[in-house]
Amino acid sequence: MGRKKGQSCYYCGGPSVCEEHAPPRQMFKGFECDSITVPSCENHNTRKSGNDQAIVSALLLPLSNSAGRYPQEVEIEKAIEQARPSFIRAKRTALSVPLLQDPPPPLVGFPYVSHIAPSANIRLWVKQLTAALIYDAGERSDSLVNWDEVSVWSPDLIPEDKASPLPVERVLPILQEYRRRAIELEALSWYPGWSAHPRPYPTVIYQFHLNFESGHVIFRHSFYRRYTWYVLIPTLDQITLKVLLARVGRRRVRGIGT
Repeated sequence: MGRKKGQSCYYCGGPSVCEEHAPPRQMFKGFECDSITVPSCENHNTRKSGNDQAIVSALLLPLSNSAGRYPQEVEIEKAIEQARPSFIRAKRTALSVPLLQDPPPPLVGFPYVSHIAPSANIRLWVKQLTAALIYDAGERSDSLVNWDEVSVWSPDLIPEDKASPLPVERVLPILQEYRRRAIELEALSWYPGWSAHPRPYPTVIYQFHLNFESGHVIFRHSFYRRYTWYVLIPTLDQITLKVLLARVGRRRVRGIGT
């Protein structure tokens, strides 16, 4: 469903001039599904479109590298083939690189991973996706949310700026700590989010869940059933909270809502 120009931007609240797709259309190329769209200013739509393609390529490159070694779901195989021509175009911001430097014998042949250039800023990309979903839920942005203070984390992202293999002794402690933290987060109560309508997104490609505990909201984004991103929003106004609770079919969750 289209929205008129002149509404407030889903992310910054400024005047909108176009629509933003959440997630971007590149993620669903070749799939028959509708899109969640929200009004957007120029800065938070057109100017980020190049990063959209780079990030989608970065998510799919490791899965492409693993083809033939691990079974892939049909939808993921289709997504890889649809995106393959973009891998070369995105090579300045998304590269396929070895994770480990001089790996021990048990880890020789470990699949390559993606390096995303800092200019693509995948954390900001995930924040913007979250903001778009919040706007879609209530047809409004939340002025109480300071997106600069919102915490974004993924157990699938190692914070390194250089596209070069890392020593095993550097990687293993990070992976162990990430695994511990991910287990703690997965133990929370998660409620399914919504999707595009009437033709929903393929859940293998993208879906999200929400958690309402301790007075804040956490979004859990899942891409290609392989990558998980958590977005913790410490402050939302009561209208937004009620709208989100209604969208997931919960009138009251641990003291939140009415």
